[in-house]
Amino acid sequence: MGLRISRKITKLRDRILLKIKKNNFLIYRLLIFFGAFLKFIYKINKKKSFQKFSSNLDEINKFEYKKTSQNNKDGIIDYIITKLKIKNLNFIEIGFDYFENNSLNLIKNLQKGLFIDGSEEKVFLLKNILKIIYPKKNLKVISSFVDKDNINLLINNNFKKNDEIDFLSIDVDGIDYFLFETLKIRPKVICIEYNFWYGIEEKCSVPYSKNFQWEIGSLYSGASLLGLNDLANFKDYYLIALDSFCVNAFFIRGDLKENFEILNPSTSFRVPSKYSFEDISKAKKELLSKNLVFFNSHTNNTLHNKVR
Repeated sequence: MGLRISRKITKLRDRILLKIKKNNFLIYRLLIFFGAFLKFIYKINKKKSFQKFSSNLDEINKFEYKKTSQNNKDGIIDYIITKLKIKNLNFIEIGFDYFENNSLNLIKNLQKGLFIDGSEEKVFLLKNILKIIYPKKNLKVISSFVDKDNINLLINNNFKKNDEIDFLSIDVDGIDYFLFETLKIRPKVICIEYNFWYGIEEKCSVPYSKNFQWEIGSLYSGASLLGLNDLANFKDYYLIALDSFCVNAFFIRGDLKENFEILNPSTSFRVPSKYSFEDISKAKKELLSKNLVFFNSHTNNTLHNKVR
């Protein structure tokens, strides 16, 4: 009952805002910014949540908590950064929400930060909120859809050649695998979204398309954990964490791997507890029938793949 009422209120609010947007764009911008600013303040001052969402957890999961990230990533990121003794860090976040992303909790120890997203509205909100809350921090917020052709250019335009990137987050709900594959910089830590619905046996992804857009509610997105792990190993990165929400994988650069337990993706793979075996099996069967790229082994520094 309460949920239905909440949805009705949300739909009514959206209809009102849409009407205001058509009639007076400036008033619309002021209204959404005021609401966004209050939401942001609430989020950064919210207490940590330590709820776990799956079983078969690894040792590193005891450090996870949620504050300004979407899926329990704050605690894992904090643990990794602390373990590496990183201060005055540089970060890049590709794909974000203005009030909920992986890097907000890092700003306190920031040297330089770059946020990139294709949503002009999210960029407008975050850019102006950060100017008010963190006026002296070296932060850039850029509106751009990221693809294989521009990912390295966007980074090179905002960081010097000798700037070391400490933390990179990739979450574009689609072509994440191919952005990682094309990436030329070598961050210390990479957090990238994977799609647990593919299961642990498959090495696959949605095919590359620079115009790929995820449909809200669809399972057709991203890449499998095993596919991403193979690519990571190929690039000398190693799996050190999976959040209990079963959405994000953390990889450490090879020269730093002795600081962490390296995980086997097959044994650490898990699914959220809220889904039954029947839910997973049915969804996986349907998902694997769609247009996907399946990756084979890599030889002679080349990754081979096929579409089926």
